[in-house]
Amino acid sequence: MDGSWNAWFSNHPYLRKTLEAVRVINPNHGAQWKVRPLVHDLTKPLPFKENSFSSVYASHVLEHLYLADAQTLLSECKRVLQPGGVIRMVVPDLRAMATTYLKSKNGGSLTPERTIAADKLNEMLAFRSPAPPKGNVLYRSYALWKDFHHHKWMYDSDSLIRYLEEAGFATVGERGYLQSEIAGIEEVEEPGRVTDGAGVCVEGRKP
Repeated sequence: MDGSWNAWFSNHPYLRKTLEAVRVINPNHGAQWKVRPLVHDLTKPLPFKENSFSSVYASHVLEHLYLADAQTLLSECKRVLQPGGVIRMVVPDLRAMATTYLKSKNGGSLTPERTIAADKLNEMLAFRSPAPPKGNVLYRSYALWKDFHHHKWMYDSDSLIRYLEEAGFATVGERGYLQSEIAGIEEVEEPGRVTDGAGVCVEGRKP
């Protein structure tokens, strides 16, 4: 499930190719989907009945929502899960970012050959790009209107556990890569989003 125009265009590949050919939109080779995505705005109620699913999985999603919207989404996830169902949330690890910043702090040196620790931290936080969006008027308007790609709130394991518990989930705790009660987790979880400080996984159950 995704609300971006990349998800919408993945369901309309010929239209996308046509618009790319006439340069109305830019090619985005990173937006490849293995399945046909359901296009939906996650700030709105999930379009499913109560107790519909045995598991909910999201990787690098919550940080793209304002905290209030993320909390609402977690409540919606609980609603659509069956009793005993599992939720697994993977987000960028704020603690790992802070640790990297402190280790790489270079005393404020501005020499071109050295990485500025604050700049690196800003890149990892991804709250904003270094420059305004580029491209034609259509893309710039879309990027400013939707603002899908920037982060709006960051989490470490402690804060994510707290918000899942506040949403009503039980037995909530941090999990490692592929360490999950969701059967077939290896089919969806990517190591590049979890390992080496890339992300933190938190899992819980609907009572």
